[in-house]
Amino acid sequence: MQRSYLLFENSIHSKHTLLQYRTQLDRFITFFKLKDYDSLARMNPKLFQQMVEDYVMMLKGKGLRRNTIYSPISALQLFCETNDVIINWKKIKRMLPRQGKPLGSGAYTTEHVAKMLKFTPDLRAKTIIHFLAATGVRVGAMPELRIKHIKEMPDGCKAIIVYPEDKEEYMSFLTPEASKALDEYLDRRRKDGEYLNEESPLFRQKYQIGIQKPKALSRQSFQAIIDRVLRRSGLRTGRTKERREIQLDHGFRKRWDTIMKTTDGMKIVLVEKMFGHSITIPLDETYLVPSIDKLFKEYKKAIPELTISNEERQQVIITKQQEDLTELEKVKLEQKKILAELERFKIKQKA
Repeated sequence: MQRSYLLFENSIHSKHTLLQYRTQLDRFITFFKLKDYDSLARMNPKLFQQMVEDYVMMLKGKGLRRNTIYSPISALQLFCETNDVIINWKKIKRMLPRQGKPLGSGAYTTEHVAKMLKFTPDLRAKTIIHFLAATGVRVGAMPELRIKHIKEMPDGCKAIIVYPEDKEEYMSFLTPEASKALDEYLDRRRKDGEYLNEESPLFRQKYQIGIQKPKALSRQSFQAIIDRVLRRSGLRTGRTKERREIQLDHGFRKRWDTIMKTTDGMKIVLVEKMFGHSITIPLDETYLVPSIDKLFKEYKKAIPELTISNEERQQVIITKQQEDLTELEKVKLEQKKILAELERFKIKQKA
């Protein structure tokens, strides 16, 4: 591998970012019909500057938005920095289009998700939709998930370790409804002959026979599955790369965040922990390390709204009411014990 690219590659710590940046770099090289990365790194800085300026004007001419153009510029800037190529990036960034009204800021509704599930016969796709709706995780985190990253929780729920063994690691949960879907999907794989162990991918590629060595789904595969579900349910039409009010996969994340933060009595700082954020309050990332039980206690408050099926939601509400009654009975019993102790104390005093 060429040294200029190796320097570039080793300055990026995210696999997803590396893939995106390399794609943008390759497009630039192809557009100007350059030989390779090293020839780009050895280019005269003034000529390189002119090429980048021409590239920006070409992209603007296609009507691309500021954020779309910013991605290849960021990749080129990093390549230059890692290869000591000096370019006036301030001038180039001034050439970018004005920031327009942001698209893709909407969230899926529970009705949207219910429609997706209704028109999706595939068990794996249904499980993925339930998983995203219940956890709010980024799709980019899902290819790394293994069976060992799932933990059984009370009330038919599951805990999920997201970005395991990474500094970004955090905990999220599955509703009873989503947990059932995941169990059903894993049981199907077992019945098809797959031997599941701790290292088995949580979501695997399609297979002819279950005993084939399982390969985890890639980010692109997850997105393709979601796109097919949306199109089958009539929630997405038109060109694949068309900008929309609701982002393909991020719409699930926005729905989760909205539900959690609008649930009565919810502690926002703990929601941020379950969302993979920890910067709402300064130093939270360093000093706030809530237990799994505390996080789950908060998560349970939002389970009725996170649940998709009306029947499942009603069952959750009934279970919650029964738990509340049990807790009330415990409080009453404790009060009776206290009153009985007071009464015995009074009798002793009189004696």
